[in-house]
Amino acid sequence: MTVARTADPAQRKTLTDYEQIGFSVEANLADGHAYQGLSHSQAEIVERMSDLWAYSEAQSIPESTQIYVDRYADLIGSAYLPDASTHLILPTASNSIDLVAAYLKLRHSRVLLTHPTFDNLALILRRRGVDLYPVTEPEVAGALPLAPKLAETDVLFLVNPNNPTGTNLSKERFEEIVHACLRHDVMLVIDTSFRLFYPQNWDDYQILHESGVSFILFEDTGKVFPTQDMKASLFTCSPDNRAALHEIYNEIYLCVSKFTLAVLGDFFDNARREGLDQSVHSLVAQRRSRAREMLGEEVIDPTARDSRISVEWISTSNIGQSDKTVTAELHERGVGVLPGRGFFWNRADEEAGVSNIRMSLMKPEPEFERGLEILANYFAEVTHR
Repeated sequence: MTVARTADPAQRKTLTDYEQIGFSVEANLADGHAYQGLSHSQAEIVERMSDLWAYSEAQSIPESTQIYVDRYADLIGSAYLPDASTHLILPTASNSIDLVAAYLKLRHSRVLLTHPTFDNLALILRRRGVDLYPVTEPEVAGALPLAPKLAETDVLFLVNPNNPTGTNLSKERFEEIVHACLRHDVMLVIDTSFRLFYPQNWDDYQILHESGVSFILFEDTGKVFPTQDMKASLFTCSPDNRAALHEIYNEIYLCVSKFTLAVLGDFFDNARREGLDQSVHSLVAQRRSRAREMLGEEVIDPTARDSRISVEWISTSNIGQSDKTVTAELHERGVGVLPGRGFFWNRADEEAGVSNIRMSLMKPEPEFERGLEILANYFAEVTHR
């Protein structure tokens, strides 16, 4: 198994550093958080905030948690989620990653992590001292053998759908991975932060519970709903992992705001009534179509041509510029994007061979359009240098 390289964090910026820098520019397309405008029906939720405060105040913590779980289960069409052995709710998906990392370090686990993917997963795992190795998208998707790596590891940590490429496992491939983990006695950890951008045609919770595999799965809301970063991360695991995870959780967290859960629950109900296709997927598709119209299909990385998530993975190879150069020059023009090398967390310290940037689609429309205009002009200018 190839040892994961560790870049000195003092010598390079992380992707989150670039997201912070993006806050100061005219058109921030750097972070993947949901800042698109509210729909009419979502705006009505905001108008009911005082009622939601009173509603949540009257509930106990266990009641608010179970109602939240039930509403989310209804949204994703999971009959198995409400009866899962463990429901923990954390403030953010990053908190869930840290909880997983603390647990895996306690177990002295060797971990295979999706590569490429957003670098904060690797950074958090390494900070906790987890023994970390890359598993590529072709290995996960089945184009390359996965079994040899599973034979040498304790945990397979997948990001599905993956950020930045949008690669999303089919039901058949997901079942194959679950059963492969069972055969090799490997725990399966899944970050599903971008799940709501794909149709919910099958129940991963059902597959996990009925298989008997050891697993942890956590969700996120911050990539989908424009709630000004009011969000929560639902965390579920198989019975064999429950006791230790509860112990670590209780050392750090007491609960998540009942008011936050009530507001998010109303967004879930609204999306369920309107249908995810109408409330989420159509806007993302419109933004993606607009971006590809302005920039050209040829700049989209081949691995992301079928992506449905709320970011676009762009290749800079056609213009002969590195990701760092493009990111810096776009910043000078007032646009924030992310350099691709941070996603290749196993070789993020390498200067050569990285030719991708990532841009967000879910921004206020005027900001999004201004960013696209600057991006299109920049690509045209650099092409003719």
